[in-house]
Formats: sequence, C-alpha cells, structure tokens
Amino acid sequence: MAKNRIIYAILAVVCFVFSMAYRSNFSAVLLIAVLLYLPIAAVFTAVSLFLADVRFLSDSYIGEKNTAFEFGLEIENRFIMPLIPIEFLSFIPDGEKGVFEERRIFVTLQPFGKTTLAIKGTHKYRGLYKSEIKRIYTVDPLRIIRFSRKIDREMTMVFMPRRFMLKDLFEHSDGEAAVSVTTAKEAEKEDFSHVRDYREGDILQLVHWKLTAKSDNVMIKEYDSISDKKARILCDFNSCKEKADILLNFDTVIETALAFARSLLKENIGVTVDFGDVVRKNVVSVRNDSDYEKLYDLMSMIPTDAEFCDFGSMLGEIRRNQSIIVLITAALTDQTVKMASSASGLGAVVIAYVNIENAPLARDYSEEQFRLMNICAPGESALKQSAENFREKF
Repeated sequence: MAKNRIIYAILAVVCFVFSMAYRSNFSAVLLIAVLLYLPIAAVFTAVSLFLADVRFLSDSYIGEKNTAFEFGLEIENRFIMPLIPIEFLSFIPDGEKGVFEERRIFVTLQPFGKTTLAIKGTHKYRGLYKSEIKRIYTVDPLRIIRFSRKIDREMTMVFMPRRFMLKDLFEHSDGEAAVSVTTAKEAEKEDFSHVRDYREGDILQLVHWKLTAKSDNVMIKEYDSISDKKARILCDFNSCKEKADILLNFDTVIETALAFARSLLKENIGVTVDFGDVVRKNVVSVRNDSDYEKLYDLMSMIPTDAEFCDFGSMLGEIRRNQSIIVLITAALTDQTVKMASSASGLGAVVIAYVNIENAPLARDYSEEQFRLMNICAPGESALKQSAENFREKF
C-alpha cells in the first residue's frame, strides 16, 4: 500500500507539471481528476466500512485434536459499490502449523453481495479455545486509502483427545474359546444393562438374538459386571510440568491412559483410573462403554494448572491386589522405578513412559520386576509401535 501511495503522489506531481507546461483543458481536467480521486475514494471507502460485515457460520465447534476440519465465514457487502477488497484480521487455527495465530483474509465482493468462505484448520493441542475476528478493513480500488473498525466475532472451539486402541497388548486369545466362565454364564441371563452394536472380536454368546432379528444390525448384550480381573491406571501429570512442551506431554499422557482403559475394557478387564487430582479426587471405574465415555469427558477437561499428587500417594490408595497396574509418566526417574518395583507385589506392573522427546533410556530395564513401554512420539502410530515393541520384548 505504501508503494501505491508513492506512485499516486508522483502521478499527482507529474499531472501538475504537465498542466503548468501545457495550459489546456485536457491537462486541467487530468489534474482535477487525479486530485479529486483522493477525497471521493476516502468517502466511499469509509461508508463501505460500516456497510460490510463478517461472521462465523456457527457459534461452536467440537472435534478431535490434530484432525483436519473446516469452519465457515459469511461475508456481506450492503453497499452500492463493490468492495475491492475487504480484509479481516482474525485469530484462527492454522491448517499447516496446527496452532492458533493471526491471519489476514482478503475477499472481493460485488455490490450487495454475500459470500461464504470455508476455512481449513487443525489444532494439535487438547482444550477449549476461541476463534476471533478482531478487525475489518476496507480499501479503495487503487489501494491508497485503508480504513478499519474493531468488531467482536467469536466462535468457541473444543478439541478433544484422540481415541486410540492398543489391540492385543496383553497375552490372550480371541474368539469364542477365550470366553470366561463368568462371561458365558452372564450371556445366558437376561439381566444385562443395555445393548450395543456388534464390534469386531465380540463373542457369539453375547448376541441379543431377538433384537438382532428385529433390526438390520447385530446387537450385543452389555453387562455392568464384566470379570474378576481388575486393572489400575495411575496418571503422573506432575512429570509433564517439567517438560518444554507441557501441553503435548499432558495430552499424550491422557491419550495413553484412554487407550489403555479402552483396550483393557475390550479384554473384559475392569479398570480404575486415578487422575491424581488433589482438589477433585477424580478416580473413575470403567466397567462398560458408558463408564468409558464418562472417563473420556473427564480427561478431556483436565486443566494443566491443577494440583496433582505424586505416584507414591496414588499407589498408597491401592488397598488390594490388582491384575495389572499401569503407571503413565513423562519422567522415568529412579524414584518411579523404585515405586514400580515395590508395587509389583500388588500385581503385574507396566510403566508407560511418555518419552515424546525420544530421549535415550538411562539403562536396560528388562531385568526389572515391571514391564516398560517406551512411547517415543505422540500419536496413534507411535503408541501402537511402542505396544508392538512391548509385546516382542516380553
């Protein structure tokens, strides 16, 4: 725009010199046209500024983090002159970087025109955010004059943790041969809590044949009580606060805990997840799909500035033996290793080490009384790879 202003100033001087050197009607009209453009353009640009508007098509968006999405902007011109162009200063998630940043959007609209823009974006962190449009700008056709006014347009955006699955993490066999006596007996009863759609790996004893016959989908009986096997998942959020990227470590601990809970539930193992939250005391038992959804909602909203207790306190809450104890931490310290070894008397202990910086391990832990799962990057592929390495080693 500065370049256009310099060119305009030079043109005005040239026209003035031309009119002085060649005193004619043409030179006079040319000089007047050049000089009058500025005030006329300023009036039209100022009026168009207050007759232009922009808004989000929706008040809110909810989706999984790190997943591509689109949201719409509606731009309207209520002026008799075209907007060439109209400009917005916005604060929205960038589709490539995956974080919120200021972006300028340019649009050209015909008189009394209205258009919709589809903005692509991604966001790599879990949490609640606000997309904003802060200012609106209008410029003249020659891009010499620009006026702006402050506007207040917001859209709430909620990014949830991703749902991962650690399939076949623990030794078991799929199919009907793996049905426990407890499950088989439950399948013969009709006191199930609810039904759900069939998922790959479900056993035939749990099919609700009457309801299946009435619908086009295979329906599975779901029981509140699943098995005598119990698992305990402990989340060490304090270890995340020492990392450079606190949010990414927090999210990876949460997604790992959710993946373990979902996988253990699939294995017909009851799960208790301890957040270590001192204030809210969030300890959730997961025994069916409804419980898992409750866990998912709670873990989605865990604030990074909350007060959390350490592993020692959480382990002290375990009063009886467990089939599996999963310790999820972003710091593999000597104290953590010592606590994991001492907890081995309560059940099979697994340390899920959130090592997204891919730091080398201090030593070999294969001879310890616990099993180590080294998660070297955030995301489903890294989590599944660490689970594969976990199985191969043990």
